[in-house]
Amino acid sequence: MGASTERTRTRAGGRSEQVRRAVGEATLALLAEGKLDFTMVDVAARAGVGRRTVYRWWPTQDDLLAEALSAHVRRVPTATDTGSWEHDLRALAYDLAEFASDPVEVAIASIMATRQHPAFNALVVSQWEPARNSWHELVRQATRRGEVRSEHDPTTVINALMSPMFLSPLTLGRSLSTQEIDSIVELLLSGTRAGPPTPTTPALPDSQNLC
Repeated sequence: MGASTERTRTRAGGRSEQVRRAVGEATLALLAEGKLDFTMVDVAARAGVGRRTVYRWWPTQDDLLAEALSAHVRRVPTATDTGSWEHDLRALAYDLAEFASDPVEVAIASIMATRQHPAFNALVVSQWEPARNSWHELVRQATRRGEVRSEHDPTTVINALMSPMFLSPLTLGRSLSTQEIDSIVELLLSGTRAGPPTPTTPALPDSQNLC
């Protein structure tokens, strides 16, 4: 594809941009309906554009998935640091739980789990990076304020938060309840909260060790 064609395709506000948006939203709609094996014909019909247009700009299903992802990734929640680890963690937990239960996100997770679209999986990971960085920074800021113990790695903390949020819709077909979200938050707060070191029991002298 030539540079002039690409410029026409991505020209903001033009008809080509409208087509891209229509194709992306159509693909998202098909994913939301659980139609993971959609075809170019399905997308063209849903988007109201010609088949040739779809085949010319998005010749593979991976291309259509990438276009859909560019629209979907804007909905990924980012973290806001308000100065309170408990408040910020709870807010992020609820945002992630809501996002993870979105039918489109469940479909994307299902596609990734098959590992049949490695390029798409890599694209998802890269597209999520800005949001993921904001989540990690939330942990770092809380650590700098002394609210989170310094030995906790931000990636581990965020993974512990995310895993149940995304696994429940994917494997159980339901989002987490308010009680379940609060329990996860309390567990993470308890495990990360800074405080006095836990006293250790001194080892017994050899003469008192009866074992």
